[in-house]
Amino acid sequence: MSYKDIKIDESIMKRNRISLLIEDQNWLALFGKSTNKVILNLKEELMELVNKRKALEREENKLKDEKVLAMKMILGISNAVNNENKVQDLVLLDEYKEKLENINERLDEISFELENMYDEIRELNFDLLRATVYYGYKELKQREKELKDITEELDSIRERMKELINKKYDYQEWIQSVYSFLHGLLGREETEKLDEKILE
Repeated sequence: MSYKDIKIDESIMKRNRISLLIEDQNWLALFGKSTNKVILNLKEELMELVNKRKALEREENKLKDEKVLAMKMILGISNAVNNENKVQDLVLLDEYKEKLENINERLDEISFELENMYDEIRELNFDLLRATVYYGYKELKQREKELKDITEELDSIRERMKELINKKYDYQEWIQSVYSFLHGLLGREETEKLDEKILE
C-alpha cells in the first residue's frame, strides 16, 4: 500500500481549514524532520513551488507599482502635450505607453502562472497530507509496538527491583538480628574480639 491509496475527501482541506503543511508548526514539529523519502520529496517540491509563488507575487507587486508610476507619467505627459503644446514629449509618451503595455502583458502572464501554481500547490499539499497520514499511521503502529515492549521491560525491571529490595531488607534484618543476638548473648567486648578475628 502506498500513500496514494489513502482515500481522503479533498474537501476536507477547506472544511478543516488545513493550511500549507510545510508552514504548520505542529506538522513541522512532528514530520518536518522526517526521513521518509516520499514526505521529503513532497515537502521539497512544495517548498520550491511556494518559493516560486512568492517570487512571482513579489514581481507582481513591483510591476503594479511600476504600472501606477507609468500611468501617472502618461497622464502628466498627455497633459503637457494637450495643454502646453509640448509636442517633443510625444516620444516619451509613446515610450511610457509601450512600457505600460509590457507591464500589463507580464501581469497577465503572472496572473495565469499564479492561478495554475495555486492549484499545483493545493494538489501537492493534499498529496503531502495523504503521505503524512500514511506515514503517521505506519509510525503510530510501530511506536505503539515499541512502547508495549518498553512497558513490558519496565514492568519486568520493576518486579526484579521489588524482589531485590525485599531480599536486601531481609538480609539487613537478619544481619541486625544476628548481631543483636550475639551481642546480647556474649556481650560487647567478646563480640568485638570475634568481629576482629572472624570478619577479617
